[in-house]
Amino acid sequence: MTKASIYLALFFQIHLALAGTVGNGGSCSGSRDHLDPNSHKLITDCSDHYYCTAPQNGTCVPKACRRDEYPFGYSDQDMLPPMCPQGTFCPDEGSGCRAQVAVGQGCQMNRDDQCAPAPGWRELERDENWLGSICLKSVCMYANATFNEPCILESNAYISVVSGQAYNTIISRDNCRSPQLYCDPNSKTCQASKLIGSYCEADAECEQRNCVNGVCAIPPEAPLRISAWQYLVTVLCLVGAMASTLILLIIIHKRHRYYRYRELRQYYFEQLSLRRSIIALHTAASKADPRFKTKSIVV
Repeated sequence: MTKASIYLALFFQIHLALAGTVGNGGSCSGSRDHLDPNSHKLITDCSDHYYCTAPQNGTCVPKACRRDEYPFGYSDQDMLPPMCPQGTFCPDEGSGCRAQVAVGQGCQMNRDDQCAPAPGWRELERDENWLGSICLKSVCMYANATFNEPCILESNAYISVVSGQAYNTIISRDNCRSPQLYCDPNSKTCQASKLIGSYCEADAECEQRNCVNGVCAIPPEAPLRISAWQYLVTVLCLVGAMASTLILLIIIHKRHRYYRYRELRQYYFEQLSLRRSIIALHTAASKADPRFKTKSIVV
């Protein structure tokens, strides 16, 4: 492990220990609010259940709203603040619901839901935006830039520490129409996303947003897509298996009937042979001894 990694890990642990320790009713200052340099999470003087009421000489009070269904820092026994209704959002501070803002107005980092929906948002909505709107560099905008148009690219590094080792992950976001386009970092224009198997340098370049070892690949969470020919082959195999089973049963049944027929035929032949033997024996006896009276024998 390098010295830089050790220092970074120590900084990360100390920073977490000092962040947000003031409880309900304690003194705070909103001017000290900042984003964690590693996770980009909002850090305030107050603990996770409270927010600061003023930029200067404020007081920590319970949060008035929440963004997530299961917010961080709450247990099963805690009373959760309410979620905001449609058309509003809860800021990172949790100070209360606010109306969504229009294009060009300010927003908090990665909070696309703070922006009002784009006109015709059903056509633009993707996992990379919120109802066609996106927050880039703290400004709301529409994710509707088309091919070769100028685009805005925002890249943020997220650092996580595991077993004393620091790992760096870079997330890039842009306002191009996704997933067909991406913002080229060199030309700062929207370019066509790359298909599976194409060369890539970042996830954002691929249509599936997954670049593995320099090649665009199918992401592990992607659902399995079955082609029409695969359905056809499966149906033909099922029909063939059913037909083969039916033919096999017919053959087995016919063979069973043949064996049964052969047994009965052999039985009747044995009975006829026995009858002929008895008649022959009776005839021979009558010829050898005249006193033997001929009688009809019915077998």
